[in-house]
Amino acid sequence: MTNQRDLKKNIIADFAEAYSSFGLNPLMGRIVALLIISKEPQSLDDIAASLEMSKGPISQICRRLKDRSLIEKVWVPGDRKDYYKATADIFGKAYENQMEKMSKNIEIAQRYSEETKSIDSDGAEHAHARMEEMKRFYEMMDSHNKAFLKAWKETHGKEFGG
Repeated sequence: MTNQRDLKKNIIADFAEAYSSFGLNPLMGRIVALLIISKEPQSLDDIAASLEMSKGPISQICRRLKDRSLIEKVWVPGDRKDYYKATADIFGKAYENQMEKMSKNIEIAQRYSEETKSIDSDGAEHAHARMEEMKRFYEMMDSHNKAFLKAWKETHGKEFGG
């Protein structure tokens, strides 16, 4: 039977691996996991102690996570330290961040579709057709992603009050 400490370690390890599989720093996953499962806001010292790491990299990653709106800095009365907690809709925010990255593929396809259209060769025609296919694919994906995110926000608001 898993105890609470083992469960916490397992969750943190799995989030680190998941973030790494997306090409992100595993420490981001560890911090996100810790803040998701922590009932109270955590100071940088708390995070560093829980993850058994030095405060420097923790601080850097917390800034990056805050810039991506996945975590937020909170004030704890009577304490001057910086405290953090996961944002209310961290999963929706993470999805939005991924959508932004995916939308760059539409821009790439559009740019090279235009460039290949003006070149008269079989290779350019083939590249143009593939860029058009890429553009249609990512536009459709973007449309579905937006519909999903809208539905998620409605559900999240009703079920989780945020």
